Amino acid sequence: MKVTLRKFLLYERRAIIMYALVMSFITIVLFVEPTMSIHISNMIYIHLISLFLFSLYLMIEFIHIKRRFDKIAAHWNNGVFIGDGIGDPVTYEQYLYEQFFQLINQTHQEKMLSVIKDKQDALEFITSWFHEIKTPISVSRLIIEKSSQIEEMKSIEEEIDHIETYVEQALYFVRADDFNNDYFVLQVNLDELVNSVIKQHMKGFIRKKIRLDLQVERKEVVTDRKWLAYILSQILSNALKYTMDRGTVTISAEEDEEEIRLIISDNGIGIEKADITRVFEKGFTGMNGRVYGKSTGMGLYLANKLANKLGHKLTIVSKEKEYTAITIHFSKGQDYYAIL
Repeated sequence: MKVTLRKFLLYERRAIIMYALVMSFITIVLFVEPTMSIHISNMIYIHLISLFLFSLYLMIEFIHIKRRFDKIAAHWNNGVFIGDGIGDPVTYEQYLYEQFFQLINQTHQEKMLSVIKDKQDALEFITSWFHEIKTPISVSRLIIEKSSQIEEMKSIEEEIDHIETYVEQALYFVRADDFNNDYFVLQVNLDELVNSVIKQHMKGFIRKKIRLDLQVERKEVVTDRKWLAYILSQILSNALKYTMDRGTVTISAEEDEEEIRLIISDNGIGIEKADITRVFEKGFTGMNGRVYGKSTGMGLYLANKLANKLGHKLTIVSKEKEYTAITIHFSKGQDYYAIL
């Protein structure tokens, strides 16, 4: 928003019209009244002086308004306005608007505090529910392990795995907005983290007889271990989901002067060209989600959102019915104080 002279004059049209009417009245009176005869040159001189003084007034008023607006604008930063130090209103109109906006701001703040409190209460309940639901899941898993000889139990175990995955996904989703309250950045051994995540998905590899090609040497990245593990878990889960039986998942790492890259690729069904630019959108499942089902469209969305919060970047390349490769980019020399 800018203060422009053109718009200022447009909104000062009442004063300009009033000036024109007053000067017109004075001119008519001077010419009509015989006792007040005045030479035409003197009349022009009066008009020029009056026009100069009126223009000077408008210019001073414009400069004053512009300076006051710039001062107010300087107190606005990223959606937060601090009213202290902007000065007192000069006109009665400014005073009325200031009182009105203070009332609006006070009402807005009260509503915001109420919304934040309601959100915190809901978040606490949902988080508590997520932790509580893990207990029956764990008990069910123990029962299944004791009855593993029954074939139907294997199907039930797979469904429980899905439930556990979705519960964890929802938990990370509600935590994402409060990310800044729950992170710890440090040097993380990438190879160790990758191995720990692979162990979590070992059943998926075994069940579908998928071959793992691991090419990650010892490399250190600056990140939050827990959040990065979740990002990697989501990407690996997608790779296993869309790779056919006896396929291959490859995890490799590269490094240059600017960044370290962790690449998770598979020789699965791939992604259609029309869908590739939208896979990180919330709720987007694409053609694969419609054909193969069991897709919420939240996994890659969360992975990308959390990666951005950590100062990392996700990129994806794919060819339908051939491969998909997702790369996590770890920039060297990243200023985490600026990001988080």
